[in-house]
Order: sequence, then structure tokens, then C-alpha cells
Amino acid sequence: MMVARGESPAFIATPTMEPIFYLLLPLLLVVAVILWLTESREQRIRRWYKQGMSQRCIADRLCCSRYAVRKVLA
Repeated sequence: MMVARGESPAFIATPTMEPIFYLLLPLLLVVAVILWLTESREQRIRRWYKQGMSQRCIADRLCCSRYAVRKVLA
């Protein structure tokens, strides 16, 4: 990566940061999986709806009525 004279790069990786990165990456992955597994039905409905999924598709995926999905989104 070329940096113009007088400018500092956006991020400089130092040799001491690499072991920290490799230690934190698995921990962050575990935390992300735990959050995903413990997500409530209401949180999933809201997340999927924000991602553009239809109420009918959400209801089918969760095996519930469209009314239940609509009630959560109201």
C-alpha cells in the first residue's frame, strides 16, 4: 500500500497486534454464535423483516401465523 508523503496510513499493523488478533478472533466468533443461538422469535422476526423478507415467508419459516408476525411488527 502506497501512502503519499506527509500522510499516515489508515491502519498500521504492528507485530505485537497479530497475536492479539488471533486470540480475539475465536472469542468474537463464539460470542457471535451465542448471540445468534439465543435470539428470540421476536428479534428474528424484526431482523428478517428489516432484511426484506415478507411476513408470509417469516411466518412459514417460524411455523406460526401471519397474524403473529404482524402483531410483533406492529
